[in-house]
Amino acid sequence: MHKVIPYINFSYLAFRRVIELLVIFLCAPIFIVIFLFAAVWITFDTPGTVLFSQLRPGQNGKLFKIYKFRSMYTSADSSYLTMKADARITRSGAFIRRYRIDELPQIFNILKGDMSFIGPRPVPVEFLAQYEREIDNYQMRHLIKPGITGLAQVRQGYTTTVAEERQKLRYDLLYIRSVSLKLDLSILFHSIFAIKE
Repeated sequence: MHKVIPYINFSYLAFRRVIELLVIFLCAPIFIVIFLFAAVWITFDTPGTVLFSQLRPGQNGKLFKIYKFRSMYTSADSSYLTMKADARITRSGAFIRRYRIDELPQIFNILKGDMSFIGPRPVPVEFLAQYEREIDNYQMRHLIKPGITGLAQVRQGYTTTVAEERQKLRYDLLYIRSVSLKLDLSILFHSIFAIKE
């Protein structure tokens, strides 16, 4: 299929980068408190490390190591995507996933320049080859930095099948073509609303 590279508002993305760093700096005391709470609970809940890292594709397909609070047992099989009522998830993991606290360490990814607050959600690298093989233009979702949340997350949620991932790509490409302050604020609002559900 012929690829049509969408127009991307890189000027806005550069401006947004400055705002993201400012927000992280101003909210650092709050983040530190939440970090400490999560780290202590995870440590006492189940044996294992506090943080979990995984290779994922970033902008232009460059692989980077994403950080999350560990929400599964250390012996859990990671060969398939997370499902509802997943037996691999610990008691503390269920709570931090419910309120998206497990994603908070990705602030370090934003500081490093690997990610943004908003963008296409990066998939585990072990699923990348399959998606690129079975979904047309899948690589185009890597035209901008991946995000902690995104349009696909608020419109669709988690995906577990190729068909769902194909629909997710449509939302990702729509976001890339339409990225703006108004759209980002809408996604942030709906992401916060989703946590409260």
